[in-house]
Amino acid sequence: MIVDLVVIFVVLVVALSVGVCFGLLKLNEIRYSKRGCKLPPGTMGWPLFGETTDFIKQGPHFIKKNRARYGIFFKTHILGCPTIISMDLELNRYVLLNEGKGLVPGYPQSMLDILGEHNIAAV
Repeated sequence: MIVDLVVIFVVLVVALSVGVCFGLLKLNEIRYSKRGCKLPPGTMGWPLFGETTDFIKQGPHFIKKNRARYGIFFKTHILGCPTIISMDLELNRYVLLNEGKGLVPGYPQSMLDILGEHNIAAV
């Protein structure tokens, strides 16, 4: 009798956990797709920290994996900020040459908080 109750409790906890995880992922997907603009392929990961843990664990392999999966232009959520990563030479040149004309390259606020506002990369 007690063993049956424990099994039922464990099954309910697992089912509830899976449901909550699925709901959080779906909520994050809906949150970023409602903005009205078409975003490149990719995933935003979990709410709040996105794919930061994968990025920290895998390093350059994270970028290579996503490039193989989504192409040279994809979205992700790293270091607390939604991010678009481009590995297209022409697009990167356009962004860098037209800085201040609508497209502003830069670091996420979380990185500026860590490095400081007057670091060499932010100048």
